[in-house]
Amino acid sequence: MIFNGDYQFKGSHAEKVNRLTASFSGSSSLFSRNLDVYILAPIVGFLYNRTAQLDSSGKPANVLFDAMSKELNTLWFNYRLIIMLDKNHEPDFDKRVDKAFRYYGKEAAIPDEERYEEFVRGGVDLLFEKLIDPSHTEEDYLKNLYDFMEEFEERYGQSSAEIVDLCRLARS
Repeated sequence: MIFNGDYQFKGSHAEKVNRLTASFSGSSSLFSRNLDVYILAPIVGFLYNRTAQLDSSGKPANVLFDAMSKELNTLWFNYRLIIMLDKNHEPDFDKRVDKAFRYYGKEAAIPDEERYEEFVRGGVDLLFEKLIDPSHTEEDYLKNLYDFMEEFEERYGQSSAEIVDLCRLARS
């Protein structure tokens, strides 16, 4: 079952998460914790229709359940939102609602949890490509972050302030 224990980013995705959370100028980093990447990556992966297969090589990057347990509402919100909106995976709305609210924790949810994990990995790939890969200096990291937020705003028609406000509203 998803969100019931420690989570591990594996292989190339672990390396990318480590880079996304690494300090780039003494104490500055784009993400404070692996958990922050885990919260954002599935949304980014879904919105950009980006998935990735599991790569089990190398040393994992962990998200401890103790930290996750404090963000379970957000994690479940993200999962349910993606399952309900993913018309490509399940075209029937009523079945998507069942998958989001009735099947979790059951064997029937395994394909949906795997699909969600593909969005997590795809989101990690995209965040790395947009924010880290083209960066060489502190200014590059900040410029890439700004460019990504601007692209997101153009793509979805809302300002970053409105997006932050919507996220706060959804969590309350």
